Formats: sequence, structure tokens, C-alpha cells
Amino acid sequence: MVSKIDPDYSAVIVSKDGPRYNITNLMDGVETDESDGQLARRVTVSFFNILNGTKYMNQLIRAMDRLFLYANDGDGPKEVFRGYIWEIEYSSELEKILSVTAYDNLIFFQESEDSLYFSSGMATSAVTASICQDWGVKQNYTYESITHEELTLEGALSDIFLSDLLGAVEKQKGTRFVMRSREDIIDIAPFGANTTVYKLHELDTVTDTRSRTTMDGVVTKIKILGSTDDSGASNTEAVVTGDTAKYGTIQKIQKKDTDKSLSDAQEEANTQIDENGAPKVEFEVNAIDIPWIRKGDKVHVEAGNMVGDFFVTGISRKIRSDEKMMTLTCVHAG
Repeated sequence: MVSKIDPDYSAVIVSKDGPRYNITNLMDGVETDESDGQLARRVTVSFFNILNGTKYMNQLIRAMDRLFLYANDGDGPKEVFRGYIWEIEYSSELEKILSVTAYDNLIFFQESEDSLYFSSGMATSAVTASICQDWGVKQNYTYESITHEELTLEGALSDIFLSDLLGAVEKQKGTRFVMRSREDIIDIAPFGANTTVYKLHELDTVTDTRSRTTMDGVVTKIKILGSTDDSGASNTEAVVTGDTAKYGTIQKIQKKDTDKSLSDAQEEANTQIDENGAPKVEFEVNAIDIPWIRKGDKVHVEAGNMVGDFFVTGISRKIRSDEKMMTLTCVHAG
């Protein structure tokens, strides 16, 4: 029976030629993945390759057909994914299983490159909106913005979004962001903006937790360099120091842009040390699936050594008829 702890999944494939195929009763399993640092969400559905009319399903389904995935926890089916079929695998052995892997529409940014120019004075939200418009998609931007100087952007669109634009905002403002697709609309939002914060408790839904503490990526001192002198050496304009007594001196160099003030450069360096000046603790939670949790959401966990609010930095799911589980990677919220 459908319930909060045993949701039902259903799937429909919509062909480019128009026919719709409800594959719900054929499904053998569903796997989903939203990884940290990756734009597009991936969904793989495996199902039995039955005869449909005069043709088998593997003869009817093509790359770039649309895949829609729904979940029902007792309140009726709601869409949890829509994407484009990117890969099709078929095995004729034994049970004749057909497997399709689809990505949401961020796959086109993930797989594309571009060369772009924006004049000085544009806000981040306006720049991302312009790029989205060029690619025929809508954005819902609720993240912070900064005013950019002249921008010349070239390379992978995923790097342009995640590093050149939104990454620049995060460096200056210190607020983490998530970029994800929802019903073909691109959401760009701060971490933890979800209105419903799900509670995961070891007595109810959590099966186990893991944690990892690492010094990788820690920065305790930043030397801000300005222009070079006649000998080619760079002038040190400022030094920003974190807790070197506790974590040692791990120094990075930051070049001050000529169009930035020293105070702006120092603020950026302070933000970097605030975020990376201590060991990182990463958590993993295995729990009964809640279909509505996405990367970037805040969750409340009380299990193992996890007590409090956490941000979901990545999430994968394995859905079978007899078991529906999710694995969350998390960091402390705040």
C-alpha cells in the first residue's frame, strides 16, 4: 500500500513522434543521481522489453525521447523528474531487459561550450537569464547577485555558470548556491531554501550514517598580490590570516584584479577562510526514500553522530519493488 515510507514510482516515455508509453507496470528498477559539482540530474529506468503492437519497446524508443518520472506517497502522483533519453541499453539475455538513462535539460549546458561577452554593470541574475534565454529555457533566480565588471567568458557552459558567474557570487557573499532543473525550469537558489525540512531519524527512516573529516582544501592564510614591479615580482598588498595556530599555515595566493579595490579583495579572502579555514566534515546518510528531497535542500537528521540541520550536497536513489532507498551526502548547515 502506498505510504510515506513506501512511495510508488511511475514512469512515462513520450516519443518525439507523439506516442506515449506508460512503462510503470514494466519497471524492474529506478536509479537516480544528483552529484555535487554536476549540473544535470541523471535517472536510469530498467524495464521489460515487451511487444507493443507489432514492435518491441526497444524498436519504439529513441534517443531524445522524453522521460517523465512520478512519485506517490499517498497524496497522488507528482512529477519528480523530466528529462531527455540520452542512452539506451538492451540485453536479450534471459529476461530481456531494456534500460534507458535520461538527463534533465541541464545536460545541454553540461555538454556545451560557448564564447560570451557582457558589458560592465550587469547583475549575475541578468547574465544567467541572458544565457538561459539563448538556450530557450526559463530561469527562476532567487540567489544573491553581484554587479560584474566587463565579462569575457569562454569554455564549458557548466564552468561558466558554476565558477565564473555563480562561483564569483559565492566567493564574495559566502552563500552556497544550487543550480538544478525542475519541470524544465532552471532554479538558481541558495542552499536550504526549501520550505519543507524533512526529518530523518534513526528510529524511523535512517538505516546507517557515515562521516569523514579531512584537511583537504583547508586554507588558513591568503596573500593578496597586486601589480608587478620592474623585476617582474608581484607586490604583496595584504595578508589575511585564519587559525594558523590550530591548523598550521596553508597559504594560497590571490591576485587582486585591477578593477577591484583592496577592501573587496580582502573581503573575498575572508570569505574563503570563513568557508575553508577548518577541516571539512562530510556525512553520508542511508535512509528510506523520500522522493521530494533534492540536492541543495536542508534536512534535519538525528542518527549516529549527526544531530541537527544539514545541507544535501548530493543524492542518489535505488528504487525496487521490495526496497526504496536513498543515499544523501551532507554538510553541516550554517
